[in-house]
Amino acid sequence: MWRQASRYGAVGLEMGIAVLIGIVGGQYLDDWLDTEPVFFWVGFGLGMGAAAKAIYDAARSAKRMLSGNGTPSSEKN
Repeated sequence: MWRQASRYGAVGLEMGIAVLIGIVGGQYLDDWLDTEPVFFWVGFGLGMGAAAKAIYDAARSAKRMLSGNGTPSSEKN
């Protein structure tokens, strides 16, 4: 039970870190290449995509656990 709670509790942290890395990386590239808002938005979009994937993976893992057919998310194929 605690393993499941820690997995799904960490999804929010994973989402925040993904978006933050995308934004910071985009700002760095904008400063380096002098393309002010372009890579910021690209990084933001990639971070949001990674955050959506984290939600999708958590939901798929929860569905497997509830149906009793699958393995915990830490034991993926």
